[in-house]
Amino acid sequence: MDIYRHSPCRLLAGVFVAASLVGGSAHAADRKGAVQHPAPSTPAVAQPALVFDIAPLPVTTGQVTQYILTASGQVSGLLLADGTQVFCTHELGDSLPGIVRPGEQVTVAGLKGVGRPIVRAYAVTGPRGQRIADVRSATAVAPSDSPSIGPDVPVDGTILAPLYDMQGKVQGVIMRDHSVIYVGETNATRLAAWLRPGATLHAIGIGVAGERGTAINAREIGPDISQAIHIEPADAPPPGAFPGSSGYDVIPGGSTAE
Repeated sequence: MDIYRHSPCRLLAGVFVAASLVGGSAHAADRKGAVQHPAPSTPAVAQPALVFDIAPLPVTTGQVTQYILTASGQVSGLLLADGTQVFCTHELGDSLPGIVRPGEQVTVAGLKGVGRPIVRAYAVTGPRGQRIADVRSATAVAPSDSPSIGPDVPVDGTILAPLYDMQGKVQGVIMRDHSVIYVGETNATRLAAWLRPGATLHAIGIGVAGERGTAINAREIGPDISQAIHIEPADAPPPGAFPGSSGYDVIPGGSTAE
């Protein structure tokens, strides 16, 4: 009698156990399937392709002495220990501090100057293998520095070397204390006797002085403060009416000119 009385209970319990086993097996299968079939990974973002094949370009290596800054504080290139001045686009210049620092070795693929210790960089590789390259097309419009705005910064010391631009024209000097003084091509020609390596120089102008270095657009310059003369800064706007003014669109000698 006891057997018949307890059999329904035992049968119901058996059903619950069987259901639990089936559910547990299904859950385990789900877990196993999740491990064996992971979600597809996100595809890597494509990097900009080079416009030109730079493999044939000469390669220059050396130790970085300093960044070459513009008067607004942008990195426009590098000075190497052997005196080579490496120049690059604004895009490359912005990335240079992230891959190489003064005192480290750098490898540059670019055009070497003829009769000038300059390199126009198209690719730069830092000491940790990081590489940046110029990916702009030949028709891309290069950004330009706006006239610098900031405090007056004085520079006094001894000239290390002429400062060139990307076209090999002298535009100022690099000092032994790593300061950069811009005077512009016209002033550099006119003041060549003052801008010789080894000569002392005093200059003052608007610029920057910070962790990456000092650079100014000279407004006053001379062998010393007592002999300093006023010059037009390298970033001075051209003569004439300012854009937006009433006389900006007036053509000299035209019928509307005064």
